[in-house]
Amino acid sequence: MKKTALLQPLLAAVALGAVFLSLPARAEDREWVPYKKLVESLYLDKFYAVEPKQRDHLRLLVRLEPVNKAIVSSDIVLTVAHAGGKDKLGNVVDGILEFAPNPAWIKEDAMIYTSLPKGEKVRVDALFAARTPENLQTSYADLMTSVPQWNAVIKEKAGMLRFMLPKFNGVAIHFAKPAGQTVQVLAKEGAKTYTADAKGDLKIKLDDALMQGNPQVVLSERPRMVEVDEL
Repeated sequence: MKKTALLQPLLAAVALGAVFLSLPARAEDREWVPYKKLVESLYLDKFYAVEPKQRDHLRLLVRLEPVNKAIVSSDIVLTVAHAGGKDKLGNVVDGILEFAPNPAWIKEDAMIYTSLPKGEKVRVDALFAARTPENLQTSYADLMTSVPQWNAVIKEKAGMLRFMLPKFNGVAIHFAKPAGQTVQVLAKEGAKTYTADAKGDLKIKLDDALMQGNPQVVLSERPRMVEVDEL
């Protein structure tokens, strides 16, 4: 799947890849980027402006990946300095950050501070993610609805730029550790089993007939993350 880059418009930059940013010192967390600029550059404000029912299967995530492999991404701390004090900007879990924009911080032009050592660079991607199933048994429609929802959101928010963007037609399911995990689609015509590869990932292409029939889906393990994909 193609991903967006920090400080590039989310819906315009899917095909442009990620950028590398040099972040300031750890000793005393220092300025990184204005909160408003981060939110608007990743189109987080536009995403969260979409009616909740139109994005109830979607997640817009930010992935932080230090260039220096000795740095653990989960150790990265981002802090927002605003009129009311300082607050941590969510938790970075396995390099993934998720947060909804705070209108007050945007209005006052709050500043984001970072904890990474001086001179270190980090790759920052925005991810078109889906809601992760809570249970090991779900429906096909519940698993795959993120695909048409993301396509609809992009069509609505990207304007003319939507012609530059991929049209998603499946999902990529990522497990925490590779262990031959499976996803079974129990269709009337017969069950189909998808097995995770050596990286703990598997992909499922959207099937319109299955969306209509909406069979049960059984997962051997709860995924770490689900993304929409162009298969």
